[in-house]
Amino acid sequence: MSRVVSLALAAGLIAVSARAEPVQLSHRDRLYDATSSAGSLYVVGHPGRLLRSKDGGKTFEPVDAGLKEEALFSIAFNAKGQGAIVGRSGLVLTSEGERWTKSVVKLDDEQPNLFAVDVLPSGTLVAVGEFGAIVRSEDRGKTWSRSSYGIEAPKADCVVEGSSESENSDVVGEARLTDVHFIDEQRGYAVGEFGLILRTEDGGRTFQRQASCTDKLLYGIATVGDGAMAVGADGAVVETKDGGRTWSVLPSGTIEHLFGVYADAKRALIVGAAGTVLARAGGEPLREAESGVHTWLTSAVLDEQGQGLIVGGRASVLRTQDGGKTQTRIFGE
Repeated sequence: MSRVVSLALAAGLIAVSARAEPVQLSHRDRLYDATSSAGSLYVVGHPGRLLRSKDGGKTFEPVDAGLKEEALFSIAFNAKGQGAIVGRSGLVLTSEGERWTKSVVKLDDEQPNLFAVDVLPSGTLVAVGEFGAIVRSEDRGKTWSRSSYGIEAPKADCVVEGSSESENSDVVGEARLTDVHFIDEQRGYAVGEFGLILRTEDGGRTFQRQASCTDKLLYGIATVGDGAMAVGADGAVVETKDGGRTWSVLPSGTIEHLFGVYADAKRALIVGAAGTVLARAGGEPLREAESGVHTWLTSAVLDEQGQGLIVGGRASVLRTQDGGKTQTRIFGE
């Protein structure tokens, strides 16, 4: 992806192609998630931000999905290009190509905030949110069913310091779930409060709790083969290489909250509060990288060459071409 970006900071604009109006961003905008699909990059946030770049991030254009003030927290696509977005008050958007369709998830007449979504190879949607909500749709968001998860923590070889509240079944059963990521049609993970890591082997119908070796709120998870890496509050990073049977704590070198993680077979990139960026290549330890921003960063996406995008608060958009070791700020303060 090219590093050349047209930027008009004085006007508060990210330039776009001649066929589209400029994307007007404000320092009050909050960008929550970024992903890629079919050669395009997508970014979502508040208020009602849905942006697309068709040229590797050089330029962005707004996508018209009939949104105004909505908070959009997560976006995902499968390999077929079927997409989904979730947000505040049960908001769901689904796409089949260029068109996005809006719907709402209701559970017992409540519309829970949904913080993350993934799209399985079949097109099935699995989303997670507040009050222990795990919801699943096999018809592209027309109808939803609620999934269950086990609350009993398996025995682990690690000692977790923290209050006994994390073992309170009533509390754990209504935990805030913050991220979900699938390996394939059947296997996936969800994470959330109290160090919760949940694994499914049946496409998201049921989840079982893992021995995560932390009681910190976990904000993000990424999968690498059958392994995974999860990140969270106070610099927490935990990793599994055996399908969740065992988890190990990795030293992060920071006490800042970590909100997002990208990982593949070659590298890992973690972002968080106060402009925190941690990068790892191969089996190296995590190393902090200078981001040049001081607001929170929530999401990172990379391609196979380690080139990609980091987004966050105050309309922050950073580009990297070396897996996150260095970044170029293209928008934000």
